[in-house]
Amino acid sequence: GLIESEWGLSENNRRARFYALTPAGRNQLQQELTQWRDYAAAVFKVVEA
Repeated sequence: GLIESEWGLSENNRRARFYALTPAGRNQLQQELTQWRDYAAAVFKVVEA
C-alpha cells in the first residue's frame, strides 16, 4: 500500500488514527509531484505567451 496507519493518542489524550506514507507511497508522491510541476510549467508558458 501507499499509506499505513496506527492507533495512538492525540494531543487531547483521545484515541486517534495516525497515517504515514510508506516507501512506495513516497515514491508515488514524488512521481506525481514531478508530473504536476511539468504540467504547471506548461500551463504557465501558455498563460505567459
